[in-house]
Amino acid sequence: MIDSPPHSHAPERRRLNRQIMIVPAALALVMIVSIVSYVMRGRASNTSPVSAPIATPTAFPSPRFDPDAGAALPQNRVVAFYAVPGAAVTGPAHELTDAMLVRLKQQAAVYQQLDPAHPVLAGIDLVVSVPDRRPGPAGTYSHHVDAATIDRYVEFCRKHGLLLFLDLNFGWSDPLGELNFFRPYLKLPFVHVAVDPEWMFPRHNGVPGINLSNVRAADLNPLISAVAQMPAEYQVPRKIFMIHQYRPDGDDLADPYNPGAAIIADKRNLLNDTRVDVVIHVDSVGGWPGDIEVKTEQYAKWVAQGMQRFQNFRYGGFKIFYQLESKNKLMTPEQVMALQPAPMVITYGN
Repeated sequence: MIDSPPHSHAPERRRLNRQIMIVPAALALVMIVSIVSYVMRGRASNTSPVSAPIATPTAFPSPRFDPDAGAALPQNRVVAFYAVPGAAVTGPAHELTDAMLVRLKQQAAVYQQLDPAHPVLAGIDLVVSVPDRRPGPAGTYSHHVDAATIDRYVEFCRKHGLLLFLDLNFGWSDPLGELNFFRPYLKLPFVHVAVDPEWMFPRHNGVPGINLSNVRAADLNPLISAVAQMPAEYQVPRKIFMIHQYRPDGDDLADPYNPGAAIIADKRNLLNDTRVDVVIHVDSVGGWPGDIEVKTEQYAKWVAQGMQRFQNFRYGGFKIFYQLESKNKLMTPEQVMALQPAPMVITYGN
């Protein structure tokens, strides 16, 4: 018996092993080629979940804020009752009663009939910063109406659809600081601002009710600018900034800073900002024969001529005093509306 050489089958086993290893490798290669081909077809057709873009939500632009929407002026006219709370002598809005509301709406309706093109918005011009003849604890010759009273007026106006002017008289108070004190109320869309330079002494050179005041555009412009920014800041309609004028301008005077001759030294320098509706409001007091002619001439000079000369305010306002001026002859709504341009804010005091 002849023995076979040792390991005579080794080459055959190695060939068999290589064949066994080649099969899975070939299968793997086929799978890779198939996957790559699938991916490429998906990219070409843009239908493969591997290559499909991630869906993003459609972006819609948010509505652009428009301060003109709902603004009181120029589409409407305002008729308001004036008062210091609790002081009957100051105006018919000194207390909140149903009778006062009826009277206010009746007065507003008269102007509505005279000019149907401008719906009338009724309102209250409420003194919230009250001038004093004494310095008081803060040394400001003024005091604030208490918050509870202001809140009652706010809710009354909200309930009955009235505008509310917060009337600032300042005394020695810092004007911008005084405005900012009442800023929380000004976030409301129906609350506006009135200022009375007659009681304003930013240089501490007089006492309210004793001395005459004289203010400058530089005293009023920070207030105008602050109120102009409020619509965008609080997303509310454009606000009214009403400046009461009791005595003449100083623009044509040799000494425009003389309190005896002028109340606003340089009206020409008032800030012109279209983001706020500035109203020059004639609130001089009549009550004697010829007073209607005098007040008519004041409106022509302080409002109509000033509007044309300076072009930094757009609207005029006018005040009637029920009790004081009826001693002679109360100016009628027809006479008020005959002023040129017709006042857009008309207030009534006592």
